[in-house]
Amino acid sequence: MAAESLYVIVSAQSAVRSLSQKEVLALYTGRARTLPDGEVATPLDQLRDSTTRADFYQMLTGMDIARINSYWARLHFTGQVQPPPAVGDDAAVIQRLRADPSAIGYVTREPNNAAVRVVLRLP
Repeated sequence: MAAESLYVIVSAQSAVRSLSQKEVLALYTGRARTLPDGEVATPLDQLRDSTTRADFYQMLTGMDIARINSYWARLHFTGQVQPPPAVGDDAAVIQRLRADPSAIGYVTREPNNAAVRVVLRLP
């Protein structure tokens, strides 16, 4: 079952208040490496085979997960850029964001946690 909404989140310590879908797309496809404020961004993925990851890329890019995996395989092969590291589920993403103010991730539920901030809601 596909998620109805996904939430792109950053650490509450980040200066970023909101991001456009285009900005998040650039970060998660390796086309951009910094947040709008110039800070280097560390995008985090959920588990490679998770439905959450598949839903996220479908909502963000309009592409299915097989095409996204193929895209990253090509980029990885050419040595241009690495795909975002997979950290696990929603709780793992929030935990990483608490420890790394430059990280950006996505979760299935709107977080009720003062340590993180929603910067984009998909779709």
